[in-house]
Amino acid sequence: MYILEDYEEAFIGFFEKEERVFIAVYDRKKCVDLVMKNEKLKHEDAIEYFEKFVEGNLKEDDAPVILNPMDYHGYLELSEYLNFENKRFNPNSLH
Repeated sequence: MYILEDYEEAFIGFFEKEERVFIAVYDRKKCVDLVMKNEKLKHEDAIEYFEKFVEGNLKEDDAPVILNPMDYHGYLELSEYLNFENKRFNPNSLH
């Protein structure tokens, strides 16, 4: 499993993509906060830094995932704003 060096405080877990292929998951806000602290950058500059030097280099299939945590209400607002197609899956329908 690839991990992001110096971003341990932003690590929030992992998931198994395929059998025995584990993907590290990081909280994006915490990553940006760490960039602000470690690089002594303002918020907007830290976002640009993180996008260019970290997210922009996560190209491997088993590279870490950067998550934008939010609650369901926040997701619905964002999906409406971005005009997402919300697909529904009901696990109870499999019975």
